[in-house]
Amino acid sequence: MNSANPEVLAIRYASRVSTKGENFLNFHLYGEPDAVIAVDYFYWVIRDGSGVTVVDTGFEPEAGRRRGRTAESTPARSLPALGIDPATVRRVVITHAHYDHIGNLGEFPAAEVVMTRAEYEFWTGPYAARAQFAAVSEPAEIDRLTGLRAAGRLTLFDGEHDVGGGIRLTEVGGHTPGQLVVMAGGVVLASDALHFYAELERDWPFHIVSDLAAMYRAYDLLGSLEAPLVAGHDPLVRTRFATEGDVTWLSR
Repeated sequence: MNSANPEVLAIRYASRVSTKGENFLNFHLYGEPDAVIAVDYFYWVIRDGSGVTVVDTGFEPEAGRRRGRTAESTPARSLPALGIDPATVRRVVITHAHYDHIGNLGEFPAAEVVMTRAEYEFWTGPYAARAQFAAVSEPAEIDRLTGLRAAGRLTLFDGEHDVGGGIRLTEVGGHTPGQLVVMAGGVVLASDALHFYAELERDWPFHIVSDLAAMYRAYDLLGSLEAPLVAGHDPLVRTRFATEGDVTWLSR
């Protein structure tokens, strides 16, 4: 492994059963019958010879329990099996601040945390407490972000950011005000800019959206990229890439 060709992994830490109608915005518009679908929950690991970057940190088990989601693992429990000590992780990239992407940040006591300025400012601003937004966030986790900033461990950026090690971050918005995607190891970690491949392939936007036009623009951007896309919650990730157990090798 080296910075020009890092290893990129997806770690599935939870799953559940849902429906198309629950997940795709105004699904009735498409004239198709509703159907059951599976939803997987991932965080991602990028590592090369110089260190480890973790992308998102999953949901904290209690926060998931209150929402009827069961976490099968947290990063602190699963990373050691990959030879990674969370205490030595140098960087955590937060794609957006929903509860299932910023839980367990406390398991990375030495990491720099990187996210977009728009995302941070929205969730620490006046509208985050309104019901439609608050339903997918945890106040204690937002407070942790403000604590990280006060401690000098939070890096904010606008637009594009190269964090080194062949990792490039691009702000796209749409799903949340500052949603970002990660390009590394020849793949694109779309996270929740693309929950399911059907959002791009069928033009079915996800039902949680802060800016629908920006969400469509994000789909157009992702569709224009030549690198393989890694959707944020689609079980097809585990069939489109080599998988063993809950670990999927996206690039190695």
